[in-house]
Amino acid sequence: MAQWIITYLEQRNRQLEEEKELDELWRIRGNRGLNHRRPGDPLPADRESLLIQENSRLERLLENANQDKRLLRNMKNHYWVRMHVCKAKMKILQRKLSEARKRKKKTNPLRILAEASLTHHDTH
Repeated sequence: MAQWIITYLEQRNRQLEEEKELDELWRIRGNRGLNHRRPGDPLPADRESLLIQENSRLERLLENANQDKRLLRNMKNHYWVRMHVCKAKMKILQRKLSEARKRKKKTNPLRILAEASLTHHDTH
């Protein structure tokens, strides 16, 4: 999302720069007076103030996008570390479980003899 916003803002800046260049070309071409302006064109002072306002708005959007990008990067790093900690814990627990299974499988022959002798003597 942050990358999309950055791309949008860069494209918008390029578009505004191209519009500014076109306006300058029109000003050079139509330098005969205010009557030869294109319909709907703002006056040069108005155009400059609009560009300043738009640039400040785009700068704010870019700052917000950069802040969101930093936040997402921090979140990714945080969860990456947590994932590796959990993986390490799982490996430890799996090792303990396999060791416990191996211990359970090994039967002590003395224990079998002791249990058999206890059952023959009727002692519990």
